[in-house]
Amino acid sequence: MIALLIANSLALASLLIMLASGLALIYGLRDVINFGHGALYMLGAYLGYTVAKVTGFWLALLIVPILLALVGIVFEFLVLRPLKSRSHIEVALVTLGLGIILGQIIIFIYGGEARSIEAPAILSGSVTLLGLSYPVYRVFLILMGLGSCVSLAIWLRFTSSGLFVRAVSQDPGVARMMGINSDQLSLLVTSLSAAFAGIAGVLAGPYLSIDPGMDVVMIVDCLIIVVIGGTGSIAGAIIAALLFGFVQVAGSVFLPNVAALVPYVLLMVVLLIAPGGIGRGRVLS
Repeated sequence: MIALLIANSLALASLLIMLASGLALIYGLRDVINFGHGALYMLGAYLGYTVAKVTGFWLALLIVPILLALVGIVFEFLVLRPLKSRSHIEVALVTLGLGIILGQIIIFIYGGEARSIEAPAILSGSVTLLGLSYPVYRVFLILMGLGSCVSLAIWLRFTSSGLFVRAVSQDPGVARMMGINSDQLSLLVTSLSAAFAGIAGVLAGPYLSIDPGMDVVMIVDCLIIVVIGGTGSIAGAIIAALLFGFVQVAGSVFLPNVAALVPYVLLMVVLLIAPGGIGRGRVLS
């Protein structure tokens, strides 16, 4: 039972890591929570469904992130840069409105019924690991989550752009005084964040159902994770996603009647103990 809980927690956390780390990156650079991030995830899922029907799952996993990265570039030039002199709450409300509009457009095009993507043949079936029979696709999902963590760690630690992102996330004022161009970094981070949302959307197809409410559910979960992890902290977001995944899965097994409340209890406990979150991020103003 414990091994199954951990495995299911890692599978769910893999999706959450991709989405929450993107939210944390944007907040670290622009000091704004992108409430439209869930709609990008939903767009990635539905585009993955469409592309997979034509070209197959693997090409969808390659094409959709590229398309979402282009959407991120458009979002940077049309929303974030023109509104960077406005207050944070105004920009956040604009992203919320754009997310609602995008969600309604997707529902208008695809309808209200749930859809799903078939996992490729190589990822179908189950595999026995340490005496536990577990679906191959979920193992693949866990490996993708681990790969995204390793890729982010290498980028943030060993590349100049990654070091600049860390500097701006920790202290934006000092970083700008040192000559770091946050606009150029924001373009990279916004497109990367949208691409991660696209990957998560495609991966969610064979794992979760693709339905019109998936954007709201995921953005709420990701916001909780970002706050628990510490706004602007990438490492904190990753740790919080792992913790959130375990709490969510364990709650649904042991406390099914109040499972929906468990993440909020976790959020309140963490904020009472450490207002800056696990990763000691900047406290939301």
